[in-house]
Amino acid sequence: MSEREIGAPVYLAHRGRAARYVPGLLQRERELMIDDVPIHTPPDAVFVCEALAAAGRRYRPSQVAIEAREDRWLIRLPDQRLAWLARSALGVERLRRERRVLRLIEQRCSFEAPRVLFESADGDLDVRSMVPGTADPWRFYAEVLDSSERASRLGAAIGAMLVEQHTRIGAADVTPWLPRRPSWPEAPDWIRERLPRVVDDARLIARAEAVIDAYENVVVEDADRVLVHTDIGFHNLGIDGESYTVRGIFDYDGAACADRHHDFRYLPFDFARPEMLEAACSVYEPVVGRPIRRDRVFLYNAACAVTFLAFRAGHAADERWCGRTLAEDVQWSRQAIAKAVPLLGRA
Repeated sequence: MSEREIGAPVYLAHRGRAARYVPGLLQRERELMIDDVPIHTPPDAVFVCEALAAAGRRYRPSQVAIEAREDRWLIRLPDQRLAWLARSALGVERLRRERRVLRLIEQRCSFEAPRVLFESADGDLDVRSMVPGTADPWRFYAEVLDSSERASRLGAAIGAMLVEQHTRIGAADVTPWLPRRPSWPEAPDWIRERLPRVVDDARLIARAEAVIDAYENVVVEDADRVLVHTDIGFHNLGIDGESYTVRGIFDYDGAACADRHHDFRYLPFDFARPEMLEAACSVYEPVVGRPIRRDRVFLYNAACAVTFLAFRAGHAADERWCGRTLAEDVQWSRQAIAKAVPLLGRA
């Protein structure tokens, strides 16, 4: 078991002035306050070090790196540690929910996931250990494109971890507090409003809408509802760069009590290369006793591709938004739709 501490409420200093993090504001957003004026700018390193010192963890400003995340700040620390600081009421809820998932995984699964080392009393701040290994998605993507053996090895490792996650943590453990629908893909109206602002290809838009309609009409059996990560891919795996051993999974912010197929939807990393998906399924299916329907995996992949395409609204064609240019997002959407459309009605 990891060391855990429950700390006192955190009082902070920001840009040289006394500040406090206010948990009881009667408004949607929780905000950091100076002289009763909310702060919307990112916290600087001095501020972060003060927060961590109040948690009993001391760092120099030069040792921390701060990145914005939805409703939260990610703080990179030395010694394979991360801290998370909420920036809104929703951020607090997200951190608390993810910590519950991480603790279940620590208690019941053998693979590595972030371990919660500290949690503030009001839930705004925590410190976690990182999953060992290298997180370099584009490197591993390029390398498995060149090696069926590596793709199969990674797929088998993912399948083995999903066996544990999907069988050792029951739906009853998470049903009361995890959503029953993943946050991605987005809702149909959200997608339909944005797609014409991104592409002017009427046929592509029509086929994309057909995919989203099919996704919305999938009926999920209760037996297929499990704790799903929903975003398993090269970007959320800790991989040993020498041996290609998968050490673990991180970023459970999007976890849900939903269809098990969502944890396989990004494994078709190249539609001409099925090795990773097939290796994962070959390990998973005999143990779990439930089939992974390829038609549903491809439908979910296409629905995600379409959502990413719609998410580009307002961004330049050459901007690598979510890691891809417009041309690359269009290519993924076309290929995923072409794979999914012939199977519509079967998923």
